[in-house]
Parts: sequence; C-alpha cells; structure tokens
Amino acid sequence: MNSDSAFNYFEILILAMFAGSWLVLEWQGKRLDRKREAEKAKQSEMR
Repeated sequence: MNSDSAFNYFEILILAMFAGSWLVLEWQGKRLDRKREAEKAKQSEMR
C-alpha cells in the first residue's frame, strides 16, 4: 500500500475523529467537574 491509497486517508480521518472526540469528552468532563465543585461550594456556604 502506498501513501496515495484511499484507505490510508480514511484511516487517518478515523484516527483524527477519535482523537477529536476524546478531547471533547475530556473538556466536557472538566467543565462538569468545575460546575459540580461550584455547586458543592455553594451548598456548603448555605449551611
């Protein structure tokens, strides 16, 4: 297989999509963690 093969481009595209989705999930998880910590701090303030 040479580098002009359509399968190689497809494989790189799939790998890039996987990496991109992984980064989005990490970002969303960190955002939710910060939101949860803020809610926890607000709850402890009220008590």
